[in-house]
Amino acid sequence: MAKIKRIYARKSSAEAGMIISLLKSNGFNPLDIDSSSHIFFAGADLFYYVQIPEQEYEKAKEFLIKNNFKDII
Repeated sequence: MAKIKRIYARKSSAEAGMIISLLKSNGFNPLDIDSSSHIFFAGADLFYYVQIPEQEYEKAKEFLIKNNFKDII
């Protein structure tokens, strides 16, 4: 099983969905939001995480930075 790595975090599911859509349309394989980990426990974590297979992380990171999405985690 491929390891998964977080690449981006947004405070809304719509923003995370936009990043996921952008990555998918450019040949990457991010997890869908409904299968990504999103834990909200007493206000401790308010972010939606975009996750991607570890082997795609570096290329996806370069792609996002090149397209002015610089909030890589």
